[in-house]
Amino acid sequence: MFEKGVIVDFAGIEHPFIVCALSTSNFQTEEHSVEIVSYDNEAMEIDSLRIPRAVFIGISVCNPGSGLKSGDEWNEERGKLIALNRAKGFKADKIEKSAALFATRGGLISESLVKALLQKEVQHVIEDPEYAIKGYNQMKIRYEREQEKKKYIDESPDNLKGLVNQFIALSTEDKERVATLMFLKADE
Repeated sequence: MFEKGVIVDFAGIEHPFIVCALSTSNFQTEEHSVEIVSYDNEAMEIDSLRIPRAVFIGISVCNPGSGLKSGDEWNEERGKLIALNRAKGFKADKIEKSAALFATRGGLISESLVKALLQKEVQHVIEDPEYAIKGYNQMKIRYEREQEKKKYIDESPDNLKGLVNQFIALSTEDKERVATLMFLKADE
């Protein structure tokens, strides 16, 4: 099953994405123990657990600024294939860590439940792009800093713009020297 969505990033660029839910059955986790937390918050160790059905999630996000030639469009079929392959990339020996959802009894995971899980995942990606795009939050911080610098330069008087641009181009060490000199000069 697939569900589509769109992230509008910090720069206003749209990133279409696809979430895939792969429902598979008959896992046996005999090689290791599984820790399950019960409803009363007590951890239980189980040596072997038969899992009749598990759902794995894969996500594919289009990054228009990276790798795509200008004018290229999001290829939905390719996005589906990437998302499906990511969902298939689960670790059978670590099912309790890689499955989005698993059941210990058959019949618990229905098509409507998987559809609801997909919709929740789409909403989660939209609300928190870092979930699907590693490093998104750091990119956002860098982008916002750059925008702040541009705004500061644009709002500076014309006679200071050149000086501000020169300061920005300095190495961190040189910026620290200038700041120290400015601080010492201010004390005089």
